[in-house]
Amino acid sequence: MPAMTRLVLVAILAALAAGGARAAAPLPSPRPASAKAPDPNPKPAKAQPGKLQDPKAQEAKPQDIDAADPQSALDGKPKSRATRQRQSIPIVGGPVAPDDFALRYYASLKQTARVNAELARLHTLYPSYEPPQDLYEAPASNAIDEEPFWALFAADKIEELKAAIDAKEREIPGWKPSADLASKLRRKELRLKISALWKADKILDLVDYLKKEDTSELQDDVDVLWTIAEAYARARQNEDAVNMFKRILTTTKDPQIRVATIQKALGSLRMAEVETLLAAVPGASQATGEFAPLAIDITRARIAAYLHDERTEEVPPADMAKFEAYARNSKDANQIGLVAWYDYKRRDFNAALEWFKLAIQYDGDAMIAHGLAHSLRALGMKREAEEVAYAWHEPLANNAILYLDLLESELTREIPPYIEADRLARYAKVTMEASAGEGAQALGWYAYNSCQWDVAKFWFERAVAWFPKDSTVYGLAMSSKRVKDEKGLYTLANRYDGLFAKVVGILFPDGLVRPPSPCDQKGAEKLHGAGVKTAAFIAPGPALIPNAPPVYAPVAPSYGDQNNATYPVDMQPGQEDKRVAALLKAIKGKFPAQVDMSNPLRFRAMPIPSLLAQRAPAMGFPVAVDGGYRKDPATEPAPLVARRVPGVGPMPYEKYGFSLLPGWNGQETASWPPYSQQIAPAGTMWADQEADPTKSGLAVFDSRSPSNARGLAPGGQGAATYGQQPVAGYGQQPPSRSFGAGSAGNYLGGYSPPATPPRAPAYGQYPPPMSR
Repeated sequence: MPAMTRLVLVAILAALAAGGARAAAPLPSPRPASAKAPDPNPKPAKAQPGKLQDPKAQEAKPQDIDAADPQSALDGKPKSRATRQRQSIPIVGGPVAPDDFALRYYASLKQTARVNAELARLHTLYPSYEPPQDLYEAPASNAIDEEPFWALFAADKIEELKAAIDAKEREIPGWKPSADLASKLRRKELRLKISALWKADKILDLVDYLKKEDTSELQDDVDVLWTIAEAYARARQNEDAVNMFKRILTTTKDPQIRVATIQKALGSLRMAEVETLLAAVPGASQATGEFAPLAIDITRARIAAYLHDERTEEVPPADMAKFEAYARNSKDANQIGLVAWYDYKRRDFNAALEWFKLAIQYDGDAMIAHGLAHSLRALGMKREAEEVAYAWHEPLANNAILYLDLLESELTREIPPYIEADRLARYAKVTMEASAGEGAQALGWYAYNSCQWDVAKFWFERAVAWFPKDSTVYGLAMSSKRVKDEKGLYTLANRYDGLFAKVVGILFPDGLVRPPSPCDQKGAEKLHGAGVKTAAFIAPGPALIPNAPPVYAPVAPSYGDQNNATYPVDMQPGQEDKRVAALLKAIKGKFPAQVDMSNPLRFRAMPIPSLLAQRAPAMGFPVAVDGGYRKDPATEPAPLVARRVPGVGPMPYEKYGFSLLPGWNGQETASWPPYSQQIAPAGTMWADQEADPTKSGLAVFDSRSPSNARGLAPGGQGAATYGQQPVAGYGQQPPSRSFGAGSAGNYLGGYSPPATPPRAPAYGQYPPPMSR
């Protein structure tokens, strides 16, 4: 080759080499004419929070970007330069951890081509990147950052969290939250729902919700399981509550949780269910091992169950001895009082008295004083019981009732004992404060039997207003007769005709002779002392009846129970007809007669402002001023003839052939025996009163139920005589014939006595003892 030719070839090759080198150099980015000159001191780009930005991204070549974007080739869609540049910037989760969510997502869908393309892109940007070993096994959700979800979970924003999860599932088809997040979300949703219903006290709604939901995921949430068990207990679904407590005890091994579970059960369930639970757990019933700290709590619960008749067995002596030592050392009046009431329930009154006194010593409340008064009365120390009940009558109404009840039996004796004037005055004050009809009728009978007629009428009027029964109305009628208030006597007889035979019987003497009472003799005004007068009431004076027994002494038989207390008068033939004719003539125009339909007797407990001011204001407000009573509207005139009242015995005039109108149920004959003489039906409040030894008296109670008189010697302490005395006339046989046959409407229009009139009840001018 000629030399010139070789030189030309060398020059061409050099030019080609220089052109290739320029082509390999990076090309400058085109800039519009209006663009500003570059900043000589450019600021670094702001990195995203929690992300690292690769500084080499600014130096990436366009051709490298196109080459590193195999996805665009797979999709078949060209992408703009800006898009390709943004995609070329590697956003990683740490210094050596790139964002491989797309790689995991394609692997979860088993799209091998896209997985390979993504691996090529990652290797281009991160030459040292190695894919995970469990690429095709790991769920795609592991690749997404769940930190925002966990933040909502920690803030208890359950609804927002569920909305965010739904949005992510729509954004990325096939994506699901991690199993850990889904499980904890379900548990928290259950916990929040249960807690909300519990705090809102919607127990029934909570129980209905629990019946529909699966709570097995709450196995480790003991506090929630406790709430569920208590909810079942409050809803009276005791079996479910016991099962829930058993579930906790069988699934947890933590001794503190097991002990706390038993304590929760003691506070939620009845002792019968708790005993079932204790029997199912080894060592719990005997409080041994890990349950030893619960010995006192279990004994306390058994004592309470025994006191409330939920447990028939007494507490084992060894356990009771431990609890007594605990109560004495605690110096807690409540714990000591629990022992006292337990001994009282067992009728060990001497021990109960000592425990009640100890509880009072450690600031026992009015209920402890109530038990102390009952124990004193059971031991025959009624005078001391009276003082205790009066001292604590203001903070507890039970003590006021007991105080009135204690002295009532003495005030209603047929031969009234001597009672100090100040004791009578304070009894009258408590009676007025409480509007106690029992106390008013007791004061009335004490005044009547001690020949204080005006005072008796005062208290009987209040007794009829507060406690209208046969003995109170009878006392008012007898007092009206004594003060020669004939109008008042006939008004009462007409008002209570058909209901209280004793009241009507005052107008129809039976012709029997009775021994005179002390008040029927001369000098009756000397049989009582001066009473205490106040602006609101007048208390009876002390009774000064000769040979009267002292207060709270055993009650002697009454006049009505003595032999030959009444005997018929020997009459000549025809004298009985004359007596009855004179009787009917005396009551003609006065009985029967119409009476006012409204209640004429209305009395307040504190009728004057000075006594009203003694009341403690409620919540800082002053005592309200009493207003006047409005009269009852009388829509119809009172009937002239009384109607038969079912359950009431015969009226006194029925033996003469007169009758009442039929009862509302069509009954035309008198009931026998009357309801007042029948045994109260089982289950009624009156039956409970009659069966209560604190009402009938321990001696009477033990005589009815000898098995209850444990540890008491006959006639010894505890055999206190405290009960109702028999009323004269009780136990009479019913009439031998039906009176009033064929005389409907002939109320008092004629007289046709039976051939042999039955012996009438002995109503007597001297009244029988009256009590509750």
